Amino acid sequence: MISYKPLRDYLEERGKTTGILRDKVIHRNLVTKINEDKPVSISTIETICLFLKVPIEKVVRIVPDDVEN
Repeated sequence: MISYKPLRDYLEERGKTTGILRDKVIHRNLVTKINEDKPVSISTIETICLFLKVPIEKVVRIVPDDVEN
């Protein structure tokens, strides 16, 4: 399962939400997918990483289906 909890945690630590991505970087439909932990393309993840200047580990992680985010 894909989890964007690292991204949400990273943004929260900085007083921001995924809404900043919608306003500046990616389409709102992709933000919705991220908020629902649904898959997005690797190029979308790359765009987020470059915008935030963070490694991929700060954006996404893969967890077994039987483990909660």
